[in-house]
Order: sequence, then structure tokens, then C-alpha cells
Amino acid sequence: MLIVLLCLLVSCKSKRPDVSNIDLSVEIQRLDRDIFDMSADSLHNKYGVFFDYYTEGVLAIGNYKDSSFREYLEMFKTDSIVQKAHADVNKQYPDLKRLTEKLSTAFKYYRYYFPDKHIPKVYTYISGYNQSFILTDSVLAIGLDKYLGADYEFYNRLQFHKYLSRNMYPEKIVADYIETLIGNEWILNSRKNNDLISKMLFEGKILYATKMILPDEPDSRIFGFTDDQVRWCKNNEKTMWITLIENKLLFSTDHFKIRKLTDFAPHTSEFTAESPGKACNWIGYRIIAKYMKDNPQISLQELMDNDDYRKIFDQAKYKP
Repeated sequence: MLIVLLCLLVSCKSKRPDVSNIDLSVEIQRLDRDIFDMSADSLHNKYGVFFDYYTEGVLAIGNYKDSSFREYLEMFKTDSIVQKAHADVNKQYPDLKRLTEKLSTAFKYYRYYFPDKHIPKVYTYISGYNQSFILTDSVLAIGLDKYLGADYEFYNRLQFHKYLSRNMYPEKIVADYIETLIGNEWILNSRKNNDLISKMLFEGKILYATKMILPDEPDSRIFGFTDDQVRWCKNNEKTMWITLIENKLLFSTDHFKIRKLTDFAPHTSEFTAESPGKACNWIGYRIIAKYMKDNPQISLQELMDNDDYRKIFDQAKYKP
């Protein structure tokens, strides 16, 4: 019996690639602190083009060479909302050791599965509760003031919807980060794949890849659901599928309906109020998981590069 148990354990572990020999570590640069401690010139020297993107595209205060830039930068730093964000970020994130460790491990898996993909630089910033991530050609930065806790009192004062703010907690950063990274590398061609099933399988691929890169993260963090919502999806998988088929939604090209079924929402349109928003994306993940289970010779890279969603759907033979 012991031998059988050991064999099962080895079998389970063998499904996870060994990334221990991949020499890769993350260094996180804290613009969220530096912006309060350094001059505009020093900030630009340290952060380069990203600083321009941040000040022009996110803060909307212009370029550091503009005559009025320093005045606007000072106005941003002394704004009461920004001051609140700065103080609470410092309290919540006195250091980023844990985040650095988790991102370093995630990037090792990312490098293993996608050896030719670029590993972005990682910065943190404050946007005044405005933006979770900033993505450029070489940087994927994290807005720490968007991850201060599901019950953070200022989110309620800013009237953030509960279904959004419940995912704004520190442990959610890495899953959101990897999902954002993957979603930028593989983009849905909405002209070629303009129906609901294509959107579901595209989102399902991103979730599947995120789960592969973060094998230790619980489903609730990967999918952005509560534990109860994960259970609800599992218990109602067949019912959801029948609803989509009976209402002839799978191959619908109605953009408005597709958005209602796959975007952030209190619950998923067409299902009950107990369903989470994006429940259709979870079904997409289930179809992708079935497809990959039945086709073990297909690599994650091959899956992500394949945008023939009708063919994937047909070959998955999904029957919940």
C-alpha cells in the first residue's frame, strides 16, 4: 500500500515541470516610493520611457521636460487621495519580499513554457486608485493602491463595486499579473473569431495557462471567484451548458451579449444571481482542460498559438 501511495505521489509531481535549474529572479523597482523621494530628473533617469508613460498616460500631467511639469507633479503628490494611497500602501507593503519570491517562481514557469517570450521588468506605482497595471513593451507595472484589501474602507468611499473590490487584495496580485501578461501576448482576433464560443475558449486558454504557470494558486485566485462561487460553477456546470445551447448563444455574434456573458459583472447574464461574473469563461477553461487532457502531445505553446477555436471546440468533445 505504501509503495502504491508513493507511486501516486511521484506520478502527481511528475506532471509539474522542474524549474529549479532556471536561473531567473525578479527585482521590483518601487516607483510608488521613489516618486515622493526623488527629483523629476532623477526619476526619469531611473525609469526612462516608463516614467514618461506613467506621467503622460496615467497621471495626465505631461512630460517631465514641460515647464509646468514639476508644478503638476507636486500637485499630484500633495493631493489628499494620493496621500491616503501612499500612506496605506506603505503600511500594507513595507517590503515586497513575498511578492518578489512568488513572481520569480512564476516567471520560471513562464520561461519553461514559453522560452522565447520576453520577461518584463517589474515596477510598482500609485495611480490614485485608478489603474491596476501599466503595460509597455518592456515593463508590466503594478498599481499597489488597487490591492489594499477587499474590505479596504476607501474602496467603498470611492464607490467601487463589491464584485470588483473583493478581488483587490494582496494575494491576488500574482494571478492578475500573470493573466495580464498572457492576455497581452495572445490577443483575440475578433474579426476572425467573433462568436461567443471563440471568446469563451480564448479566455479559457488564458485561465488554463495562468493555472499552469501558478500551480500552487487556489482556483478562487485564478478565476477571481469566491470559494462558494467555485463550488457553484462545479455544481451547475451542466445546467449552464444546457442554458447556452437551448438559448442558441454559443455561436452568437452579438457583441453586446458576448460582453454580458464574459466581462466583469455581479453575476453572469442568462444564469442565476448566484453565478459569478465571467462564469462562461470558466466553462471555456473547462473545455480547454478537456482538450488538453485528451491531447497530451500538444504543448502549452502550441495551445496558445492555436486560434482555430471551432476546431478546438469540436476536438474537445466537451460533455459536462
